[in-house]
Amino acid sequence: MRYDKDMKNLIFLLFACVVALPGWGEPQHPVHRPNVLFIIADDLGAQALGCYGNDQVKTPHIDRLAARGFVMDRAYCQYPVCGPARAALLSGLYPQQNSVTHNSARDTLTAAMGDRPTLPQYFKQNGYTTVRLGKLYHMLVPGNITAGVSGPDHEPSWSQAHNFQSDEQWTPGHHEHLSGEKLKPDPDRTKHYGLGYGGAFYVVEDPTNGAEQHDVRATDKAIELMGELKDEPFFLAVGYVRPHVPLVAPKSFFEKYDPDAMKLPEQVQDDLADIPRPGVHGTGRQRGIKSIEDRKRILRAYYASVSFMDAQVGRLLDALDRQGLTDNTLIVFMSDHGYHLGEHDFWQKRHLHEESARIPLIAVGPNIEPGKRWGGLMEAVDIYPSMCVFAGLPIPKHCVGLDLVTAKDNPRDSAYTMTHNGHLLRTENWAYMRYKDGSEELYNMKEDPQQFHNLINVNGRLNQQARESMRAFMDLKLEEIEKKP
Repeated sequence: MRYDKDMKNLIFLLFACVVALPGWGEPQHPVHRPNVLFIIADDLGAQALGCYGNDQVKTPHIDRLAARGFVMDRAYCQYPVCGPARAALLSGLYPQQNSVTHNSARDTLTAAMGDRPTLPQYFKQNGYTTVRLGKLYHMLVPGNITAGVSGPDHEPSWSQAHNFQSDEQWTPGHHEHLSGEKLKPDPDRTKHYGLGYGGAFYVVEDPTNGAEQHDVRATDKAIELMGELKDEPFFLAVGYVRPHVPLVAPKSFFEKYDPDAMKLPEQVQDDLADIPRPGVHGTGRQRGIKSIEDRKRILRAYYASVSFMDAQVGRLLDALDRQGLTDNTLIVFMSDHGYHLGEHDFWQKRHLHEESARIPLIAVGPNIEPGKRWGGLMEAVDIYPSMCVFAGLPIPKHCVGLDLVTAKDNPRDSAYTMTHNGHLLRTENWAYMRYKDGSEELYNMKEDPQQFHNLINVNGRLNQQARESMRAFMDLKLEEIEKKP
């Protein structure tokens, strides 16, 4: 039996060495299995990074990572909300298949997975020391952070798990509330939940260097563990909470940005008129954002938080270099989902539109050719099998994603995202959305990448063909997903 298993593994690895996606080089079974540094940011839109075309934000370290590795330009989350998005990418299953379709699902994933391993759990089963540092599965931000507790974790995934308490909205410094939520401050600091800060654009300029903030403390611990674990294969999963609100960062990062100079997204007149009612939520008006000036101050605070998080990524990369671990470490950087920053005057997440569904995704590591980009469609569920291939591990049978080696010759024809009230199917040329009430949106992404013109009711042969094909395509996709592995 052992001989048969080893032969299957050898055949798999020989096959993986033959086919390779341009830019990824030729995956090989290394003498020592590569370490893994898995970095996930919270509520980070791809459009808020320099390497994805933003010429205003300052993200030198993530941009450095992108220059060293492989950038996916069209990767999509499976649900633009923290808990379901993370459960999908770490389980390798769609939300309907792992039963995590809302943030309140605490023990749902553990029950749904049964004996099927999550991504870190699978690496743990194959000899890796797997470590969670901060938010990987869902955590309530800021509640679980101010309380210093785990939230709905998946304990079998980890050899070690570390939480990092920080003061979040209680951080001393200059405070601003730039949206209209009714907050419930607790000066005694005994209450951590239901205070309103988890959805509010509440801003804190920390006068210190941020040493006590969650993301700095998580980075400190990750660097410490690199030294302790450098002689064995490790899987360090670093979960940053920025730029999730409240937008807390050292004052020095705010000083990088002039609020008056912030460039808001392009707007068109009556932009929301052709978007169905289920697709219109989280607008500036609904969130109580009162003025253009407040919108610019929100954007400034968001960029400051992104730059603060970016600085921690730089510290991780420098530590790998110091320890001599860079050449044998697979680095993956991503966000759980996208984020609206005023596009269509939408703010935050939970939308099916491009900025909310698309995620940044960068990979660096052994045999990954630097400085390459890929425009093929990708889903977050593809990350699990792809990481297995580049670590020299067979792909577990339950994974529904497509590894990027296979994608060279058999690329995805679509990417799928869902929310509580609808579904998105993104193809090479089209984005189609269908809501529970039957209303729809259709965008020609070649001619209208900003999704200003909903074509669902616009006549024309091309639009009619697209409507019919995308409706049928969506039916097939949903039928496929319902066939649970």
